[in-house]
Amino acid sequence: MSEISKKIDEIINMELKALMKANGFKKNARNFYKELEGGVFLLVNVQGSMYNDNQDARYTVNLGVFFPEIYEMVGFGNVGSVPSIPDCSVSKRIGQLKPERTDYWWQLTPASDFNQLAADLSESVEQYGLPWLRNNSSITSASVELKGQNPFTAAATAIIEGNRCEAAEIINKVISKGSAAKSRAISWGKK
Repeated sequence: MSEISKKIDEIINMELKALMKANGFKKNARNFYKELEGGVFLLVNVQGSMYNDNQDARYTVNLGVFFPEIYEMVGFGNVGSVPSIPDCSVSKRIGQLKPERTDYWWQLTPASDFNQLAADLSESVEQYGLPWLRNNSSITSASVELKGQNPFTAAATAIIEGNRCEAAEIINKVISKGSAAKSRAISWGKK
């Protein structure tokens, strides 16, 4: 592990780790997860940039909610005992929830104030991330977010909500556009 990765981990462990534990989350590496009833998972991931070096590093927070019913219909492959952000039915970067509504990345340099970075990371997750996770912790409450994802997730959500006509409209729209997903839409629509 690089020195800068160790520093990002130190920042995570300064305040965020305690916040997440107090809210019932478990930690694995830079991932925090909480399992709810029915196999639903809430996830928080601290992602370092692939361009980090020892003089300049960036990291952000990814949020996700995993619904097993949706994954069963549209997921690819097997999910481990704890899903990851790419497995999630709905996900969001913390910056999309902050007032700036941008892809927000914290910057870490040798001159950075670790305490300030740790406090800002924890406060951002507490103020924006945890409320978003709570507000999207069921398919019913996450319906708008889910239907804003890819068309297959939107169709699966409509089916779970009992609206097969809406699901059919979504799939037929994919088929009529002749997109690269057309063959998948045709086979998925036959289920």
